[in-house]
Amino acid sequence: MRVVLISVITVLVAVGFRAQEGAGAAGARQVVELQMKEFAFVPATVTFRAGVPVEQRLVNRGAVEHEFMVYDPGHMHLAGMDPDVMHRELEARSYFRGMDVRVEGKAKMVERMGKDLVMITLAPGERVVLRFTPKKKGTFEVGCHIPGHYEAGMKGRWVVR
Repeated sequence: MRVVLISVITVLVAVGFRAQEGAGAAGARQVVELQMKEFAFVPATVTFRAGVPVEQRLVNRGAVEHEFMVYDPGHMHLAGMDPDVMHRELEARSYFRGMDVRVEGKAKMVERMGKDLVMITLAPGERVVLRFTPKKKGTFEVGCHIPGHYEAGMKGRWVVR
């Protein structure tokens, strides 16, 4: 009798934990802080799960302004490219195209093409929160394309699984 009672209690506890995990997963969100400084994104690689809402805090901890762009670089060779042409190409390849992205907080500039987010520029000390649900899977580049920043190493990766 005692063995049966212990078995029943063990099963009920296990079922209870699974129910809590399931409830947590339904209300889950991915919270990440990405810092910008001279001349890096920290962390350099961020990984998200597709289909799970994201709250990404973007903070400029540097002494100068920085840009935040996420895009599919494809086979582009950014080195030596005319900055205006490069920006147009990267805007067209923005990860956020066709996605609903809310940007909350103070930013020097939030650039959109129509409704699509393409770039955020933060002055020193500024911070914003991006709220979105990643849909496209793959590896994408994060870059700051203020002249000289990308070349100095201000780039990173987004991985969406």
